[in-house]
Amino acid sequence: MRIPCRVCAVLFFIGPVLAFALQSQSSKSALHSDSPGSTQDAPKGLIKLDIAVTDKTGKPVSGLEQADFSLLDNGQPGKIVSFHAIKGVPGEHESSVEILLVIDDVNLPPERSSRVRREFEKFLRDDGGHLAHPVSIYRLSSFGLSASEQPSTNGNSLADEITHDSEPHTIWQLPRVTEGPHGNWGSEGSLGISRTEFSLKAFCDIAIENRQDPARKLLIWPGSGWPVGDGSVPSFFDWVTEFSTRSREARMAVFNISPWFLPDTEFSHNDFLKGPRAARDVEYPGLSLQVLATQSGGQVLSSNDLAGLIAKCATDAEDDYSISFDPARTITVDDYHELTVSIDKPGLIARTRSGYYDEPVYQDQPDPEAKQLTVNDLGQLLRVIQNSGDADLARQLLHVQLSERLSNAKLAQLEESIRGKKSKAALVALADQSAFLAPPAADIPTMAPPGQSAQKQMLSLSVDYVNKTISRLPDFFAKRTTIQYHGPTPKEGQTWKTIVGDQSLGLAEVSNVTVLFRNGKEQTVSERKNPKIRERDLVTVGTFGPLLAMAIVGTNAPHSDVTWSRWEQTEDSRAAVFTYVVPHTTPLFEVGFCCLADDEGTTPFARKVGFHGEIAIDPANGAVLRLTVEADLDARLPLEHSAIMVEYAPQTIGGKTYICPARSVSVSRQRTVSVVHEWGESFRVYGPFVSLLNDVTFGNYHLFRSESRVLPDYTPVPNQE
Repeated sequence: MRIPCRVCAVLFFIGPVLAFALQSQSSKSALHSDSPGSTQDAPKGLIKLDIAVTDKTGKPVSGLEQADFSLLDNGQPGKIVSFHAIKGVPGEHESSVEILLVIDDVNLPPERSSRVRREFEKFLRDDGGHLAHPVSIYRLSSFGLSASEQPSTNGNSLADEITHDSEPHTIWQLPRVTEGPHGNWGSEGSLGISRTEFSLKAFCDIAIENRQDPARKLLIWPGSGWPVGDGSVPSFFDWVTEFSTRSREARMAVFNISPWFLPDTEFSHNDFLKGPRAARDVEYPGLSLQVLATQSGGQVLSSNDLAGLIAKCATDAEDDYSISFDPARTITVDDYHELTVSIDKPGLIARTRSGYYDEPVYQDQPDPEAKQLTVNDLGQLLRVIQNSGDADLARQLLHVQLSERLSNAKLAQLEESIRGKKSKAALVALADQSAFLAPPAADIPTMAPPGQSAQKQMLSLSVDYVNKTISRLPDFFAKRTTIQYHGPTPKEGQTWKTIVGDQSLGLAEVSNVTVLFRNGKEQTVSERKNPKIRERDLVTVGTFGPLLAMAIVGTNAPHSDVTWSRWEQTEDSRAAVFTYVVPHTTPLFEVGFCCLADDEGTTPFARKVGFHGEIAIDPANGAVLRLTVEADLDARLPLEHSAIMVEYAPQTIGGKTYICPARSVSVSRQRTVSVVHEWGESFRVYGPFVSLLNDVTFGNYHLFRSESRVLPDYTPVPNQE
């Protein structure tokens, strides 16, 4: 599997708005995720468990409900976020099951490998070759690992592949080390890799190949597994965590079946089922197929009827259950958690994964150095540390979080007290992050709120203003200056596991472009030298007319809520500030980024969401002076925060005055995606959250037209020849 590297860009999309009809102000209404017409997915926890429930005889048990299940995570009660009773019916997205059969020519001598083939064929041709679930066949040989092209329910066709030893699809390949299917590996093959490592690599490759498929998998691996020795093997700890994590992601339960009972001299795998918590705990027997099978929620079974054992394993998915939960927040890499699922009914047995490895990146981490300050506190801090070096002052500011909005006027005042380029940039980033907060109480005029009738009149004026403003705007050019900030860049040697999220922002780049607003749409007509959107770029679409229209239409949509907030002082007068909430049932606002952690890294994440914010209105004419839009995002999404603030001011265009954007702030916090390279495979995983911020100013507004002058009394210049 080869993964192309692609950039990951955050995008704000403003949905098209086609009508701006005035509606009466909606009444307050509670918003629920189960509102009629809801298109949101049901919440699911970050960790998913498939659970097989049987009685004492091994018969599957159906009809259980969530209340019958309890979860312990490291001995502490865990909250079940989602529950689903599964019927193993092919074709259902949530309940689909796939069976993976392994022919192990590396660890089985030829006569036993031949018997496995015969028993596989017997299972596949049973019932006329009609399989209840799709089946894939994997073959591990001295060539490497290969598999059938596609899962199939045509058992006869799959059996024919085995009979004729058809050339399968190669997953990875190594030079042939011996003649014959089994080979004389000894303790160390000629490739410098032991048979144990060779087999473990195949095990994890199967999990990686199947981790993007949402179906549950039953991996059936006949034989006694690979050789295991004695003693600790600390170098294998990363392998152990990968086996656990990738097989869990693939929803893969492993079944080790064998008609050959293990000799008495072999180890008992039951003595090594406890998941290692550190490298020193890893022992060779703990890497055996039998241990991995039991830890995955599968089984170790023996019988002379191998085909019957395969059929028995297949029934494991006929009545099954699925739960999800969120892992505990941790700062420890590879933090092992033991899992216990119990059933509140006597005589029932629940079989599932025995544990998981928690990672710091599974959940966003707060900034451990964060200081929560008011605007006044910030001023006092700057007076104390203003003589610090530029880099040190910037570092301290990057870990400040304001509880109030830092106004433009106050920002300009504070900027005069510091001189360094880095510290000034950090102060601007701090002010930008506070743009969505209320101003300090001392800056809020102590005026009585207007009556309901006056509030309704203001909102009506704003709707009329937006209709007329957008429709009457001329075609124009404007200069857009963008200061980009992003979170910390990973240091050399840091992996996806070891990078802990950080809320701080650092200056990345300053760019200037020309924007053309034409026929109600905006477009960029000049770009920086490299116009390609890069990793950590943040793009906002619709800052001019569409954003205003979206907010006004949204606040007048059904189930929206608009309420009075406060008065705010402006440079010239005062503004009436309203808060609003627009539910996701009004699909006007879309957020997203590229791309999800799929195999190819090409699947964008995009979702229409509800939103909320504030709108500041000139009470005299309804002009919108300031607007904030914050996305209402579900928990556990790869996008945690997405918002934009726009300030409007009078602009002279072609001799006339219009209210146009003067400044905007866009912020986002999203998951990163890292490419992992293991065992010759490359695959994508989610890394920590990263913050992105754009500080944008608009200026140099001028009409989109050519201009010329007629000069009177024109006299040609004499020919100088």
